Amino acid sequence: SDKKTDDEKLLYDIGSPTVESLLGCSQISADDCNQEKEIWDFVVMNDYTQGPARTKSREESKAILIEKYAPLFIANRAIPVFVETWAYKFPGINNSEDLGSTHGFQKLVHEGIESYIATLKERLPPELQPRMAPVGTAFLRVHDKNNKLWEDLFDPWDNFHPSPSGSFLQGCVLHCTMFGRPPPLPKTEEEITSLWSNARVMHLKKKVDKGVRLPTVDEAKYLWGVAKEVCDQQGLQSSL
Repeated sequence: SDKKTDDEKLLYDIGSPTVESLLGCSQISADDCNQEKEIWDFVVMNDYTQGPARTKSREESKAILIEKYAPLFIANRAIPVFVETWAYKFPGINNSEDLGSTHGFQKLVHEGIESYIATLKERLPPELQPRMAPVGTAFLRVHDKNNKLWEDLFDPWDNFHPSPSGSFLQGCVLHCTMFGRPPPLPKTEEEITSLWSNARVMHLKKKVDKGVRLPTVDEAKYLWGVAKEVCDQQGLQSSL
């Protein structure tokens, strides 16, 4: 809005395309869709983190997946990839008191995403079977093995969105999930900086005058390794 001050304006928009604008082929045949719309190999999705963790919202989401999303995936020939999001940095924030500890919260999220996948598996053809990107599992692995770095995976102002380090870990897990291998490992500070050269950000200008800390070369290598380890253990590399 033009009424906002410079400090209130975002550095970049965060983007908000509608589902229909991305996958709007549900009312036409797959052949027509191929001719009229850009076809996606994958559609990466995530729910509000507390959604899959609670029974009521989990069941509501499953009903929407069946009714609204499955036809779009079939018409577009896209493989759905569900991001398993991560438990918040501090238990109890954002009205999550009932979801328990970091481990308990993550277990509920994981179970919810598994239920979404099971729901869609019955309704999608073999070549479009849904996948889970175990990002939350990777966050939890860092939590258990390198707690200080785990704290740095979160946005320092809201403590639940990912920081650049958290975003890097998420990107590595997504790459493994979709392509069966981790992305190329950045080996210099310049290569790491280039990953954010045209990134969209959410923070107000006044919050980022000093810049947002990016992962170091050693941290990137560690997080890359965690992503590979988690994906290996879930069979996301050997099976693709």
